[in-house]
Amino acid sequence: MTTGILASLVAVLSWAFVEGFGRFYPARQTWWRFRRTRGREGVRRMRERFETASDRRIGRPLVTFVLAMLIIWIASASLLDKRWYEVVADVLPSCIVAVALMRMPTALRAVAERMKEFERDAGDDPDEPLGGDGGAAAIAL
Repeated sequence: MTTGILASLVAVLSWAFVEGFGRFYPARQTWWRFRRTRGREGVRRMRERFETASDRRIGRPLVTFVLAMLIIWIASASLLDKRWYEVVADVLPSCIVAVALMRMPTALRAVAERMKEFERDAGDDPDEPLGGDGGAAAIAL
């Protein structure tokens, strides 16, 4: 029972991390530091990776699988010689982590939108494609 409560606490912390990540990352100063150290293109590619990751829907099948396993676990409570509240204590951390997994694409999308706003404030157009015309091909001509 104690391990279930401890696991629930850790699961709540992971959910809080996902929510905090979506609401506060990156701060304006952090974004500027990234831009100074990694360059404009590096920060732009990082934002594009966040956008790509937010479009992936791998979390939904994973959460469906976790919920199916939880239903089986709860249904087999009588076979496990456990009380219902002990099974709920065992299942609660997995439910919380499933909610955190479902919230992750939304958090990533919010981070990407915040980074787009910072790019606009810096004078860049976030919808303009990166300069793929230059480089070795331009030198060769």
